[in-house]
Amino acid sequence: MYDDLKLGDELTETACTAILGFTRHERPEEFALGLLKIKYDIEKALKARIGRDITVRVLKHTVRVLDDREAAEYNPKRFADGLRIARRAHKRLMAVDVSKLSPAERDEYGKAVTKQAAKLSMMRKPIPEPETVPAETKRPRLFEKKP
Repeated sequence: MYDDLKLGDELTETACTAILGFTRHERPEEFALGLLKIKYDIEKALKARIGRDITVRVLKHTVRVLDDREAAEYNPKRFADGLRIARRAHKRLMAVDVSKLSPAERDEYGKAVTKQAAKLSMMRKPIPEPETVPAETKRPRLFEKKP
């Protein structure tokens, strides 16, 4: 079905309507979910054909197969959005009133807070580069090293 698609191609709203069998005006929620299904089907078909993951995006009632340049620009933004979502979720988790939880729920809550905090802090601070020191042998030398 998606054998002729290549990087940079786009399925218009008309093509998506033909695949799904209904318009977005007839069934808007099902149309949105149908676009996601088309997106995942295209990703799967292209991965099988090309042999690597391909970025496919749903944008304004169309499905677009991103070329490498577009994917290199799009994916870092998606990653940053995911981090922002994770930070907000952690902030909301910290606002939970622990006094209203059972002892078992408090334990689970504590574990969740600890895990999330550790993951977020690892992403936040850069890992310092290790200092490399040239190896000095302690054996006596037969001849002195010339500069």
